[in-house]
Amino acid sequence: MPSKKPGDVEALALSADPLLLYSARIGSIRLLLDHQFRVIKDGRSSWHVSSVAYRYHLSDVTGRELMGWHWHPGTGTDRPHLHVSEVTIGRHAHVPTGRVSIEAVLWFLLTDLKVSPTHSHTTDYADVLAAVERPFIRHRRWHARGPGDEGS
Repeated sequence: MPSKKPGDVEALALSADPLLLYSARIGSIRLLLDHQFRVIKDGRSSWHVSSVAYRYHLSDVTGRELMGWHWHPGTGTDRPHLHVSEVTIGRHAHVPTGRVSIEAVLWFLLTDLKVSPTHSHTTDYADVLAAVERPFIRHRRWHARGPGDEGS
């Protein structure tokens, strides 16, 4: 298998199988994170990571999707969006969002769905998430639309 070169698409996945979590609000849920990116050379010695696509999914234990944050340009819907359970507006609706970080999804799980943090972070998870998300926010090259989008 050929080795990866700068600019090749890489992928980050939590695991091949969804992570089983317990939400005090809705019971057992499964989390699947899939984030694709490229490592791009900016100059002689400067590099950055450029997101190519993401799919973050929450499902019930049967595998039925409850929510999914997506950005997958070139596949029909180029803008970041949210899928929600068909119980509300239909699973195929693309509810627009801004760019969503993995940390924002974890924040949602911990604060809104009341998933318990690990024992080592019960008191400082907010600080930890803020610290690791800060560089993403500071260095992102686009926000609500998509790279290359023009207009308001």
